[in-house]
Amino acid sequence: MHFEIDFKADHLIRTLSLVRQQLVRPEELLGGIGEALLPITRKRHDQGLAPDGTKWKELSPATLKRKRNPKILYEHGDLLRFHYQVAGDTLYIGTNDKKGVFHHFGTRRTARHPGLPARPLAGFPADDQRLVSDLIGDHLAEALRGARGG
Repeated sequence: MHFEIDFKADHLIRTLSLVRQQLVRPEELLGGIGEALLPITRKRHDQGLAPDGTKWKELSPATLKRKRNPKILYEHGDLLRFHYQVAGDTLYIGTNDKKGVFHHFGTRRTARHPGLPARPLAGFPADDQRLVSDLIGDHLAEALRGARGG
């Protein structure tokens, strides 16, 4: 007895090619992740929360006295102007404000300045990781559906 199987790999090759293309040129995927994470990051900051969900340290009475706006890390909106950028296979989310690093990590007290408490601005907490994992899965599933023709 003899069996012969004619295996046509055209569909498999096309599918693998589409998935490979998504992995080699991930700009579209990373842009989608940036679009999803940006409003979440902005919302945390609007609520005065670090990426891990902890509340930022309250403003000192002296700071509140001289500020026009009582919100933490908000006077003119400069530290809340978050954006994302995709460069090749890297996604950057953050602010261009050079003061951001001082607020994120905090500073020590000096003779001329009382120091700043750390108020983390950026991070990648578990909720964000789950969202990104879901987005990647959805993106690759869509690529596979496209390879199947619907």
